[in-house]
Amino acid sequence: MNYSVIIAAGGNGGRMGLPYNKMFYTLANGHTILQTSINLFKNDENCKQIIIATNPDDMPRLSHLHGGRMVIVNGGKTRQESVYNGLMAVNQEVVLVHDGARPWCTQESIDGLLRAMHKDKAAILAVPEIETVKVVEKGYITKTIARDNLMHAQTPQAFDTNLLVKCHQKAIADHFQSTDDAQLIEHYSEVPIRIVEGNYANIKITTMNDVSK
Repeated sequence: MNYSVIIAAGGNGGRMGLPYNKMFYTLANGHTILQTSINLFKNDENCKQIIIATNPDDMPRLSHLHGGRMVIVNGGKTRQESVYNGLMAVNQEVVLVHDGARPWCTQESIDGLLRAMHKDKAAILAVPEIETVKVVEKGYITKTIARDNLMHAQTPQAFDTNLLVKCHQKAIADHFQSTDDAQLIEHYSEVPIRIVEGNYANIKITTMNDVSK
């Protein structure tokens, strides 16, 4: 199944103690976080278009990537706005949305999403909760949540492109902000979202501790 991917690559390096966008931090493999994420999709023959949504100030650093399957677009003030800007450039019926700060996703996970999209219009990677989760109010535990049905959402997340565009447009009209694209599908459609079990290694890099694991 052919698809486009939008890689959200905006943000900054504040929580990593960096004076620049963390996407340009070099990992132990010799590549930046962003390039490592890009390489996964470059090596997938089903990926026909790679759209990178980044900060306007960072666009000159990515100019060498433009052309062929690669498209660079201005990111917005929020991740949601950045993804929508990327959607306006999509040329495939299926689109994957990926956090550039998750460089350790696997081809196996992508293949699982694409298999799900043969039947469904939305599918996301997620892993079961393995920690005990507490509800806390004013510094005290008020409840322990049963973790049997809890899962941590990951990216990429896969969608029918037209469906995702319509849900984003409804969110714009309502001034509704989501934490991920799947939440927009939940909020603005009746479309069921398939869960594809991901990999615990597919973490989102937030602090320096994450790159030392």
